[in-house]
Order: sequence, then structure tokens, then C-alpha cells
Amino acid sequence: MKATEVNKEIIGKRCKCVFTGLMVTGTIEDIKISEYTAEVKVRYDKPHQWGSQSYEDGWAFARLHDDFGSLRHLEIIDDKYQTIKIRFEKSIAEIDRKFAQEYSTWGAVNLKEWIDNYESSRFTQIANDTAIITSEYNMESLMEWFEKHISMKEIEHIN
Repeated sequence: MKATEVNKEIIGKRCKCVFTGLMVTGTIEDIKISEYTAEVKVRYDKPHQWGSQSYEDGWAFARLHDDFGSLRHLEIIDDKYQTIKIRFEKSIAEIDRKFAQEYSTWGAVNLKEWIDNYESSRFTQIANDTAIITSEYNMESLMEWFEKHISMKEIEHIN
């Protein structure tokens, strides 16, 4: 991706990017554009270990004047995906406890596991009560399930 392509419309998109020399996947969570650089924050699909540290997210950057930086390796991979941002009435930790208590019903210990196991769908928590959910072709079914089982404050369709 070029520095000039960074804008708010890419927030919520799935991407692949470089983390310590490896290509990893995740969801774009935030952007920063300054006088000299464009930066994209990616929440990784799973934490990655480097030395004794575990990383759940990272920033890709590029200099504006020559596109030098890790941003040139970032690629949007979800053009076919639908993306929503959901703010729940309860915290995601409270919702996760419901899953853990009713494991035999849901077959998952938390909301992320349940959605990630739903074919072509991904869950990325971005705040204690907010998540970005992407799905290639199951968004309608997921929305129906949410309406029946989980109280939501706000839903924003990102694309």
C-alpha cells in the first residue's frame, strides 16, 4: 500500500502485513497521517511472539515523500468481505462469561472463538465493548444471530 492510499475508509478492512519479517493477517484498526508519515494500526488475528514479548497489534508506516517503510508490504485482502463495527450493551468480557458458562450450547468459550469458527468470519475486539466483524458471505446470518442472542447499542456498516 502506498502512503497516499491511507484514509479512514480502510479502517475495518482485513489485511496482510509484515510482523518481524513474517506475513501475518489482521484487521486495520486505526490510521495516523502526519506531516512526514502515514501509519496503519493492525490488530493481528492472533498474538505473535517475538522474544519474550507477545504482540496483539502493530503499526505499519511509510514516509510520505518516498513510500519507504513497512506499509509497502501491507495489502488489503477483504474486498469481497462485509465489515461491521458493533458496540455491545455489555462488555465483551461479560459476553464471554456467558459463552464459558453455556459451553455445551455454543461450543465455544468466548464470542471471538464462536465468530472465528463461523465460516469466512473474523472477530477483532477494538475496545472493551466494541468489535469489528468481517465476513465474506455470512454477515446476514451473523446479524440475525446477534439480534436474537446479544444486546447491541450500535451497529455501523463499514462497507
